[in-house]
Amino acid sequence: MTHEVTLTIPEPLARQAETLIAPDIDSRMKAVIGWSIENVQRGEGPFAAGIFRLDTGECVGAGVNRVLSTGCSVAHAEMMAILMAQKKTGHINLSDEGPMVITSSAQPCSQCYGGIPWAGLSRLEFGAGREAVESIGFDEGPCPEDWREQLEGRGISVQGPHLSEEALKALFLYQDQQGTIY
Repeated sequence: MTHEVTLTIPEPLARQAETLIAPDIDSRMKAVIGWSIENVQRGEGPFAAGIFRLDTGECVGAGVNRVLSTGCSVAHAEMMAILMAQKKTGHINLSDEGPMVITSSAQPCSQCYGGIPWAGLSRLEFGAGREAVESIGFDEGPCPEDWREQLEGRGISVQGPHLSEEALKALFLYQDQQGTIY
């Protein structure tokens, strides 16, 4: 039996991201938090992320959690954003396009934490912290205690939690809707 998984993002999000310019952390974070809330309203997980050029703020990849709709455990928001950015730019190592930032509605889980250096990203910005995500039941997996230092040692700056009160809205909405914990 063959099972094919197609990893895409919702068309309305793809259209929004195509023209989005977000030159600062506040505008990037507000965009991904909005996407995370929309994703919950679509019946998906409460996470979103975007890849942006640091020089212009152009969004080169947007992602929302697609685990439930695809049945694919790796379809996390950060991984989807990386995939979309790699597809758009034609580069596996996104640094080939210049410095890029990943902005996530929540601190990345262990899977997504691992993917950030391999994608060639220069900065990580996140909204809600790991504790908030775990407080509604998600298992974020093992992550080194010195995870920030580990990323910074690889030349990836870390900023967050940022606008965490706003970022918590998607998590609490998901919890209120009794969303599936996976």
